[in-house]
Amino acid sequence: MDKSLMQRLLGSKKSARIHPTAVTVKYGSHFPQRGDESYDDAPSFEDFGTFMAETSDRKQLSDSKAHRTVFNLRSEPRSRASKGVRGQLESFSEASVLSSRVMWAALFVAALAHGCVSLLTRLAADLSRVPSLELLFVRSVLQVLSVAVVLYHKEAPFGPRGCRLHLFSYGIFNVISISCAYTSFALVPPANGAIVWRASVTVFSAVLSFLLVDERLGATDTISVSCSVFGLGLILIPNLASDEKLLGFWKEAFGYVLMVLAGVMAALSMILYRCVKQQVSVWTALFTFGWMGSLWSCCSMFLLQEPVIPHDAETWIFLLSICFCSTVAFLGVYYGLQRLHPALVSTVQHLELVVAMILQLLVLRILPSACDIIGAVVIIVSVLALGLVKVLRGGKRETDEYEEILDSSIK
Repeated sequence: MDKSLMQRLLGSKKSARIHPTAVTVKYGSHFPQRGDESYDDAPSFEDFGTFMAETSDRKQLSDSKAHRTVFNLRSEPRSRASKGVRGQLESFSEASVLSSRVMWAALFVAALAHGCVSLLTRLAADLSRVPSLELLFVRSVLQVLSVAVVLYHKEAPFGPRGCRLHLFSYGIFNVISISCAYTSFALVPPANGAIVWRASVTVFSAVLSFLLVDERLGATDTISVSCSVFGLGLILIPNLASDEKLLGFWKEAFGYVLMVLAGVMAALSMILYRCVKQQVSVWTALFTFGWMGSLWSCCSMFLLQEPVIPHDAETWIFLLSICFCSTVAFLGVYYGLQRLHPALVSTVQHLELVVAMILQLLVLRILPSACDIIGAVVIIVSVLALGLVKVLRGGKRETDEYEEILDSSIK
């Protein structure tokens, strides 16, 4: 190419420089970070600063080309640019609110699945006398198949380096929790044991989260959790007063102590998962629970209980249904743990007792007492109030933050 022609082409280009006195905008609104209670993983917030920087650069270039009137006011091109920024900010806000609603829906589905597990376990035990550790063995063996999903997502089945000890400890705590729970079911009435286990998980997850990882509950959360635990007490106390001590006072007391210990271990496992939730998916946690539960139940099933081989199709249908419902409940709970405090996740699962009560009335024709109904109403109101406050307040907070960022960006 001719040299003079090249010089003319280069000389025809315009160069744009940023004036040295240009003022940059500093955004001061707090944005939820990983580990915060209000953090939501659905929108990709890590690149939000880059997005705002690029938007600001494009805005400055568009401002330089925008027509100015006699009073030095910008004309329509700038408003169209800011409208584009507003649209993208609103899409971030809508995605975050939608993700929060999906999380709460998953927690409610998990509570429904937990309630179905209670009824199905009762039906399987009445039909074929299947012992509890055998149920755990069948459930754990089928949940081991979740390794296929882990490998599909190219994750390490036993956790990434640096998290394996935490993940192994999480599995150990889960196994100890289940062992204590199933042992206590042989010493105390199953309904009472389930209530004590659920209440102890909620209380100890709130206390231990504060002591171990300094994760606190807000005032509204504390009120909701306390009311829900009070509802559990309304159901439990009359049952304790009316039950006959068939095994003796000390054996039943030992059973309730084991159930409280099961709640402590379950709370520790939830807190441990919260510590590694950024590196470990729910499918990896499910696989860890599956293979460790399989080993434990296989070793203890023949020592502590007498296995029963079901020969009828109806029992196998119950067993497969238990596995399906327990898997759905597990995934819903640990999906919620990625975003919510363990005590709040456990509080939502109090609905399990309400669902089980309704299913027992419809299927087994077991009428609830007046205290059962009052306690169930208290639990429902507490959990629904907690969910509504979280969804509405969280959506309003995130919308206000995006509006603040938008107002700062277009000034």
